[in-house]
Amino acid sequence: KMLGTMLPYFITMLIFAGAMGLGVDMIAGEKERGTLATMLLSPVKREQIVLGKVFSLSILAVMSAAVYIMVIALPMMIKNVGGADALDGMSVNFTGGQIAQMIILMIGVVLLYVSIICMVAVFAKNVKEASSYISPVYILVLVAGMITMYTSADGVFYKYLIPVYGSSMAFKDILTREITMTNFLGTTISTYLYAVIIVAVMTKAFNSEKVMFNA
Repeated sequence: KMLGTMLPYFITMLIFAGAMGLGVDMIAGEKERGTLATMLLSPVKREQIVLGKVFSLSILAVMSAAVYIMVIALPMMIKNVGGADALDGMSVNFTGGQIAQMIILMIGVVLLYVSIICMVAVFAKNVKEASSYISPVYILVLVAGMITMYTSADGVFYKYLIPVYGSSMAFKDILTREITMTNFLGTTISTYLYAVIIVAVMTKAFNSEKVMFNA
């Protein structure tokens, strides 16, 4: 119950925060420095450039989030429950199904967050503008993740289809073993679908000279 209450919020916050700075610099920063223009003029398909940036940023975001969870999140959670002594005699065991569900959903969440960040950076002319655009998005993501700490989806299917909120709620239900296969599939498929749609929009933007060269 403790993990189900707090961990989804930390996952949401840390993955987005880990990808935010890197994603802004990877696209808006390169646009500002002129290095992205050189890359776009190379004999490489722009779709490949988009996918390369999304996947590389996803890997970096996961690594960053993992470090923060181990160094900051878990110690904070232990402190909130009264320190390590309060955990004596307690055990946390995950089933193979839980682990598989968390991994599958985690990949989709990472791709969604990275896609959102990259798309915002694509339409910005420089790092400062991209940072101003991404800040409100980050706040919305934090709020959606925080809501799951105090509310429950009560098994209502459509709530699991809501971006960010639905996946955070699904993480919570997986950890508390209350997730149903219908709700898990709904969350997972919708999360991946949102990511694909955003990547498609970003690819279209990459093919626009007006957007990419700030014309």
